[in-house]
Amino acid sequence: MGNYTAPVLQGAVSTTYKTAAQLYVNIAAASQRRIMVYEIEFGQTGPLASTDCQVQWDVSRFSVTNILTASAVVPNSLDVADVSPLALFLNNNTGELTYTGAGFGLALKNWAINQRGSYRWRALDDGDNIIIPATAGVGIGVRALSSNFTASGVGNLSFVER
Repeated sequence: MGNYTAPVLQGAVSTTYKTAAQLYVNIAAASQRRIMVYEIEFGQTGPLASTDCQVQWDVSRFSVTNILTASAVVPNSLDVADVSPLALFLNNNTGELTYTGAGFGLALKNWAINQRGSYRWRALDDGDNIIIPATAGVGIGVRALSSNFTASGVGNLSFVER
């Protein structure tokens, strides 16, 4: 078991959802562990839109990973004694997968924030974590869209493997 953090990054926000981070259970049976997400921080960086605007951020589940087109990232361990995580993490997607209603549906969390703002979601205790079951290919994505903000979305996602 270990605590990890990884960078949320989307190079260009657009009018349709673009995934800034995907965290999911490894396909290899020997590498499957339950994942508990306890913190997500995000905001915007780069040139501001000329008119004041909002960026809508969304956290949704998915259960198919065969069309992921993104940069693989090895999450940082928060304790140098922990081993590398078995979960897979990708960011800055260039191709979008179809988010499915794994469990009870999409949009576990959804926020609209000003282009100049940032946001931090943190589970109040272990019972409030976003749980990703130890099932191959099941995970969550952090996505952003905006009608007129086109610069980058950035942040961090922190999780525990058990």
